[in-house]
Amino acid sequence: MAILVNQDLIRRWHLSTVAWSLAFFTVIGLFTSTTSAARLYEVEVLLFKQKHSHGDNESLILKTGRSVDFRFALDQAERRRSNIKAEPAIGGHLSEINTRLAKSPNYDVLYHVRWQQATAQLPHAPRVGISLPPSISITGIRGVFRLYATDLLFIDAILRFDELLTRTHNSDKTKQGSQADSHMVHYFMKQQRRVKFKEIHYFDHPRFGIFLTVWPIDE
Repeated sequence: MAILVNQDLIRRWHLSTVAWSLAFFTVIGLFTSTTSAARLYEVEVLLFKQKHSHGDNESLILKTGRSVDFRFALDQAERRRSNIKAEPAIGGHLSEINTRLAKSPNYDVLYHVRWQQATAQLPHAPRVGISLPPSISITGIRGVFRLYATDLLFIDAILRFDELLTRTHNSDKTKQGSQADSHMVHYFMKQQRRVKFKEIHYFDHPRFGIFLTVWPIDE
């Protein structure tokens, strides 16, 4: 009888040890996963204008389509922006491309910034907003970027590019005069892209473009 009791005790002790071991490694696994997800990354964005786009401006506006949907999506994204602030990317990974674009007569560099953030799964991934102050020819740029992780790394981008266009037309056939007519146009971009570390990714639009790169920050 004593032997049977001892065997039962040994069996219970063994099951208890296995349960504690599973619980321990589960906690360690969760901690490791959380630590990995909290790793910092640097996102760098270079936005430029194409001076000579293909096609006339009116057709470009029509090609974007669904402007109401884009406006609504951008407004929703901006309402959920995080407190992360983009800063000027001085000496960044895209500086060489910035220099080449600035020297080209076909492009105008508009915006070159970077920020740091930790990745997260949806819907907790932070949304980072950018904006370009008004200038003579451009009212501004509004946009939101969201970097998030699944098994892979993705980034969502939605932007609105506002441009003041000026047309010159004859105001009076008899006087052969001319008159400038200015009006504001809006271009939208909404893309999702899988990204890889230390690679340069390009977001294309007939009127403007974006270079983007993501680098891990060593802890």
